[in-house]
Amino acid sequence: MLKIIGISRSTYYYQKNYRVEEKKVSEGLPAPGYSIKEDGKKVSDEQIKEYLLEEIAGDGFNYGYRKLTKLLRRKYHLIINKKKSLPVVQRT
Repeated sequence: MLKIIGISRSTYYYQKNYRVEEKKVSEGLPAPGYSIKEDGKKVSDEQIKEYLLEEIAGDGFNYGYRKLTKLLRRKYHLIINKKKSLPVVQRT
């Protein structure tokens, strides 16, 4: 039958088995509003913001989000993602 119509077998079976499934949209998890110190204690985002503003207030140097994140990890012993310090850097 496919030879008469002029369609290859692979094309016929590909169309027959092909189904479009709905894509599941990931809503993502909201930010928890805190980070954790190395000893397991929670530190709120507001406290982290105060740490960052305190550190950049006195210096005339430009700090990027990566440098600020390293500072938070070393000085305050936070387990923190670099993206958390990014909004503070963009506002200043």
